[in-house]
Amino acid sequence: MATSNTDYQSSLPPAPSSSSARYPKEYMDPDYWNPQHELFEIIDWDKFLAKNPAPPRVYDPPQRKSFFDSNLNIPLWWWNRSLFCKPLHRCVPGAKKTRSRISDDSSKLVKDMLGPSPNSQFIPEPFRNKLIWTEDNVAPETLVSFNRWAWRSQVEGGRVIGLGSLKYDWTVDNSCWGAAFGFFQQTRFATVQASPDGKWLALYTLSSPEKVGNYLFMYIVQEGDEFTTPDGKIIDNIKPGDIARLSWVGTDPYECDNSKLSYYYFPKVVATLNESTGVHELNDIHYANLLQNATNDSDKCCQTCCYTCTCCWSAEDRFEFQVNNINDVQVYAKAPSPPTAEAIDRL
Repeated sequence: MATSNTDYQSSLPPAPSSSSARYPKEYMDPDYWNPQHELFEIIDWDKFLAKNPAPPRVYDPPQRKSFFDSNLNIPLWWWNRSLFCKPLHRCVPGAKKTRSRISDDSSKLVKDMLGPSPNSQFIPEPFRNKLIWTEDNVAPETLVSFNRWAWRSQVEGGRVIGLGSLKYDWTVDNSCWGAAFGFFQQTRFATVQASPDGKWLALYTLSSPEKVGNYLFMYIVQEGDEFTTPDGKIIDNIKPGDIARLSWVGTDPYECDNSKLSYYYFPKVVATLNESTGVHELNDIHYANLLQNATNDSDKCCQTCCYTCTCCWSAEDRFEFQVNNINDVQVYAKAPSPPTAEAIDRL
């Protein structure tokens, strides 16, 4: 049951000094928990749900046709495994520096990325103790864990329950484009709000509380939901509790008309942290698919002039090449432990 913010705060111990904290100072900044930009708002979930939002049942992600539909994408600078300017990662100041392979038998990458949280009871179940693969995401980012973000309880009327830095526990490819992403993610944060029915999560990404941010939504797959490919084949690896990640055109958080859908994919849980034992447990099916995509032979050397250009390819060809050939080497920064929910509620 949700409690009022006032009642909850009255029982809390004093917050520790943030001067000794290793986590980002923004986690203890009230302005990041409630950004003052006019675009940001505490979601009115009744208003949102009254529009009957739902991911399309036919899975045909719009980025398949739109993202690489430009002559700028003819050179293969954007590919997950591109060698264009690859040494940049070691030259970008303050960027993510740790490198590990998905194919490493020691599972170092999984263990580094998925650490315990002091606030796990407040993390939405689809995120809790999970390492997530952003399958069908065309950006140079592959694995994400929300476990060591800052989390707190929900209250009557709703509020931001999570705040995280994209600098930590968010891998990028060992590539030119990955280096650029890693650099800009140093100052990117995201807030998390949850619908009362548990079916939707709203993330708002921002670089500072005063600057414009972006909304993206996550739908939690329910019992009875069925998704198909464009040719009518049922997608059997999407199960209740899985996530559908969606963005619609524009800045209106209540826009959910699927004719304006701009981004859509199903992230996959590849590993789970067992809180009781501390053991990292791999999802056999999803991790096997991740490993296959990271270590396969792309078999397109001749078609791409030794992986330098795609002048004869369509946007759909480039999409398939990108999502089916990810980089085995992932670059990341391991997150420090976040502040406790009690400390956050003393802000």
